[in-house]
Amino acid sequence: MKKFLLSLCFLFLALRGFASSFPSLEPSFVPQDLFTPAGIPTVFTADEIVQFSLLYSECEPGSAAYEKALQTFDSLRSIILEPEIMSLAEENRGRAVLKLLYRDILKHYVAGQTKFDEALFSGNYNCVSSALLYMAAAKAAGLDVRGQKTPDHAFCSVYISGKRIDVETTNPYGFNPGSREAIEHENVIKGYYVVPKTYYSNRREVRDALFTGLIAGNLCSAYIENNDYNKALPLGTARYMAVINDNSQAAADVRKEFDILAANFINLVVDNAETFSERLEWYYSFIDRWGMTTFLQNNMDNAVNNLLVLCYEEKNYELAEKGWLQYKSYVSPKRISTMEEMLVDIFIAAKTQGFSLEEQQSFVSLQLAKSKNDSQGLFSSEDSHKRLLLHLENIWLNILNTRMNNRDFKGGYDASVKALEQLPNSSKIKAMQKSFYNNCIALIHNAFADQANSRNYEAARKILLDGLEQFPSDRTLNNDLSQLKKIIN
Repeated sequence: MKKFLLSLCFLFLALRGFASSFPSLEPSFVPQDLFTPAGIPTVFTADEIVQFSLLYSECEPGSAAYEKALQTFDSLRSIILEPEIMSLAEENRGRAVLKLLYRDILKHYVAGQTKFDEALFSGNYNCVSSALLYMAAAKAAGLDVRGQKTPDHAFCSVYISGKRIDVETTNPYGFNPGSREAIEHENVIKGYYVVPKTYYSNRREVRDALFTGLIAGNLCSAYIENNDYNKALPLGTARYMAVINDNSQAAADVRKEFDILAANFINLVVDNAETFSERLEWYYSFIDRWGMTTFLQNNMDNAVNNLLVLCYEEKNYELAEKGWLQYKSYVSPKRISTMEEMLVDIFIAAKTQGFSLEEQQSFVSLQLAKSKNDSQGLFSSEDSHKRLLLHLENIWLNILNTRMNNRDFKGGYDASVKALEQLPNSSKIKAMQKSFYNNCIALIHNAFADQANSRNYEAARKILLDGLEQFPSDRTLNNDLSQLKKIIN
């Protein structure tokens, strides 16, 4: 029995219209429609097992294949109802049914052959298709047969007077495994499967509706491996609807596998933000239609985050803003502040594309000024406002680093003064200002020293006075001036 592929990366009743490339949100068939208003029963009849198994096998009602499958099973049932089998004690009857299947129906074990109709027609089977065929046949024989599921396997159990007897349906001698019996019909049986003991661990007895749905589970697993979600989603939806009111852990696993289908679809690789936005719209409607779960919530958070990442790469603020306004209410509260910061990043990247550093600084400064009087806008939250200040700081640091690299220490110092007027608490800008200051003083001092050593005292004095006009409190320059006066006097 195949397992679902789990995809979780970098994840709600009005329906919306989508292009044909998006999977339907509706089931391939509605299980509840096959029963009376009382709902889906816990125990199916033989005919209901056959009907559900065929529907999950995608065998269309009314088709030639569907009618042929019903006729084939009816022929099998007529043999089972003969006195030769029905006169046997229940345990022997259960064993006889399995042997009959291997005499007349089951021929080859094929791991991926999970369809019920294919097992009837070709004799190719796996654990799921053979178990359901046995279940239908055993119910026709009047036996209490129930489905058993493990993470890797499916088989049946027959209950006789309170005693449970397991039936390994992938083996013609699988009735009550471990018991000894003579080989029969050896010329008909082409091969069968020996199940490892580990496949029987963590077994769960499940309701008939869930057991028949194992066919859909296997097919969905195969479909998502091939990225065929147009087939996988409707079939997975029908499977989930059949157990929607089942509170068992096995039914919860079905719901999780159903959610994985939607999560895997939205996480397929896309080329651009617009395409991903359309897929996110589909996911949004999936949640509207089938409800939110913890798994879907986590994936929704990641999906919105991924949309914003793509918008940032494309500098597409309009699409990012539209998506955020639409999906914000579906994002976990703990993720909102981070995504609001991302939205600020996208806004700045998009609106300042091609700007010089000075133009970027002016633009961001203007946004800060506007935000003071805007309680509902992009920068109204505390986190967004802090993010905007961080952008302003980074722009100023880039401006200052450019000045430093060009050895424009005086221009850098003057720029740092303006920067600190806007960002008085920035330790990084303060550190840059100190570096500019020290370099400015060093240049003035060195120029002064060159003239003083050449006995050009008046030129040296002018250099110091000009420097002190810019930095009147500097101890180094004041000390140089004092020493120069002594020399001159």
